[in-house]
Amino acid sequence: MEIRFVDAENADFLALVQQLDEYYFEVVGEVHRRYAKYNDPHLLNARMVAYIDGKAAGCGAWKKTDAETAEIKRIFVAPDFRRQGVASALIGALEQDVAAHGYIRAILETARTTDDSAALYHKLGFREIAYYGSPAGAENCRCFEKMLPFMEGQT
Repeated sequence: MEIRFVDAENADFLALVQQLDEYYFEVVGEVHRRYAKYNDPHLLNARMVAYIDGKAAGCGAWKKTDAETAEIKRIFVAPDFRRQGVASALIGALEQDVAAHGYIRAILETARTTDDSAALYHKLGFREIAYYGSPAGAENCRCFEKMLPFMEGQT
């Protein structure tokens, strides 16, 4: 598996987030449309795509929320590549990049109905926290945080 930083116009990233948006529409319906203005790829501080055998397998991104916190966003693994460690690898790479940029806390959210995602976040050391103000509304999401280790040479 290879994980690459990509720009906001990367065709693989855009195709994967399109699949993610379609998935969320199936899971939560119209409420996912509230996110559009927050998920513009140009507003994200970093975007990543994971490749397996040259094929785009999954994506993720992060966005600064405040001086100490970054939100991990847009985690998605294409159906053919699930259960192969892609999401864990992407989240690990995002955490490392977030910490390298000087942030000490990562937050994220998932739909309340996606128990598999919540289980993965718990496994990766995130703990569930109170609703932190996502556009979906508290009734639709579960929120998580993880304190990140200080890294030598942080910016």
